[in-house]
Amino acid sequence: MPGNPLPEGAPPTSTNADPLDAEGVLGALADDLAADLADQASRAAEAAVPEPRGASGDAAADGSAVGEGAADEDDEAARAAAYQASVMAVYGGRRGLAEIGLPTMIFVGVYTATTRLTLSLWCAVAVSAVLGVWRLVRREKVQNAISGVLGVVVCALFARHTGQAKDFYLPGVLLNIGEALLFGISALLRWPIVGVVLGPITGEMMAWREHPARLRAFMRATLLLAAMFVFRVLVEVPLYLSNQTTALGAAKVLLGYPLYLMIAFLCWQIIRKAPPPVRAEA
Repeated sequence: MPGNPLPEGAPPTSTNADPLDAEGVLGALADDLAADLADQASRAAEAAVPEPRGASGDAAADGSAVGEGAADEDDEAARAAAYQASVMAVYGGRRGLAEIGLPTMIFVGVYTATTRLTLSLWCAVAVSAVLGVWRLVRREKVQNAISGVLGVVVCALFARHTGQAKDFYLPGVLLNIGEALLFGISALLRWPIVGVVLGPITGEMMAWREHPARLRAFMRATLLLAAMFVFRVLVEVPLYLSNQTTALGAAKVLLGYPLYLMIAFLCWQIIRKAPPPVRAEA
C-alpha cells in the first residue's frame, strides 16, 4: 500500500541502490570513511527505526539516509567478499593451498613410518604429479600444482644429494629465512610486500602508497607475516641442526598451513578495516 506522496522539494528516497555498481560502491564507501564517527553512529541508530507513513520532508530525508546506509552495508559486504575471493584466487582457492602442502605431509608420514628416504621422496613426488595431472585433465589452472611439484622435486634433490632425510626440509628453512628478511625489510622501506602483491589484484596498482591508512594496513600485515617466518626459523633451525628429523617434519606441518591460515586471517582483518582500494589513474 503506497504511502503519502512526498512534499514538494523533499529529496527522494534511495531504495534501488545497485550493490554491484563498482563506482557507486567506492563513492559510498569514501563518503562513509570521510564522515565523523559520531555521525555514523547516529545514522545507524536512525536506520534501526522504521520511517512512519506520511512522513514530512525532514522524515523523508532521514529515510533517504537510512536507505543509503543499508545500501552501504550491502556494498561493503559485497566488496569484502569479492576482495577475499580475489586474494584466495592467487593461491588457487582452498584446494590450491592443499595441493601445495599435501606432498610434504606425505613425505613426513611415509618417512616417519618407514625411515626409507628414497621411498618417501618418490611418494611425495608422485602425489605432486598426480595432483598436477588431475588439474590438467579437468582443464583447470595448474600453477599451484606445478609449483608444488617443483618444490617437492627441489626438496627431494637436496635430500638425495646429501643422503640425509633432514635435508628435505632445508629448502623450506632457507626460504623462511629469506622471506623473513624480505618481508621485514620491505615494510621498513615502506614498500610492504602485501601491498605490492595485492595492488594489481584490486586494480589500484601502487596507488595505495598515496593513502596513509592503506599503507599502514599493508605494512602491519607484512610485518605480521614477517613475524610468522621468524617464528618458523626459531623453531626449525635448532631441530635441523640437532638432526631431529621427525620433530622437524612435525614442526613443518604444524607451522605450515595451520599457522599460515591463522596469520592470513589476522592480516585480512587488518586489511579489510582499511579504506577501500582506489583505482589507479590511467
